[in-house]
Amino acid sequence: MNWPPTILTIIAAFGGSAVVSGILLKFLADGLLESLKAQHSKDQAVIAHERSILMAERQNAFSMGANSHMAAIVFDKYIEFCEEYVAAVSKTLSRLVQAEDKDSLLDTRDFFEIRQKSALWISHEIDAKLDEFERRFEQNAPFYDNTSGVPAPISNETNVKQIITAVRL
Repeated sequence: MNWPPTILTIIAAFGGSAVVSGILLKFLADGLLESLKAQHSKDQAVIAHERSILMAERQNAFSMGANSHMAAIVFDKYIEFCEEYVAAVSKTLSRLVQAEDKDSLLDTRDFFEIRQKSALWISHEIDAKLDEFERRFEQNAPFYDNTSGVPAPISNETNVKQIITAVRL
């Protein structure tokens, strides 16, 4: 229904003048326009709020996906490092057990190279503990009985367990 002509017809039917009709019509139109503007502003605010929520949810989903992916990669790389490091320790222990000169210092360059290759995946705390382990390993410290200070046999199971415990950190 078209309201302005209807209102003009009603006013004219009651004997109103065209000037009064025009003023009344303008007053009604201005009120309607202000009402529409207010509703439009409310709708825009609701749309902007919903959009910001949607964008935040999308950003959160992206961040969670990226973080989950990175956590999985870091974990996998750390496991690879641990496996390679333990294999190098085992190889060095085997060489030591088979060696004729049990008093010689051990070579830990392989350990250092493995750590350097995996530096991105190792925390500072673990790196410091491995430094200490390698220092002791080079000095054959794990092969001594800590209570008596007397060199223990290389094949002593307790000493091997001490080394394994030290590597596990």
